[in-house]
Amino acid sequence: MNQIRGALLADAESGSLARLHLDPAVHREAERLLLATDSLPLPTLDALHIALAFSGRASHVLTFDRRMREAAVQAGMNVIDI
Repeated sequence: MNQIRGALLADAESGSLARLHLDPAVHREAERLLLATDSLPLPTLDALHIALAFSGRASHVLTFDRRMREAAVQAGMNVIDI
């Protein structure tokens, strides 16, 4: 566990990770995603994750979840299945 924590802290210090904020624009984007995925029920937190990825200009999303994957692809994001 300490090795994982150390790697995470090193990534944060190197700038590989960024802290993103849940501002009103992110909430609006999440709402847009929820309304656009009516054929695929998307949990609210998944919509927020995708909206945050957009706000942080992420090029890829990693997920185990099929619904989140499909919603991210539908929104135009590249997805890496893990």
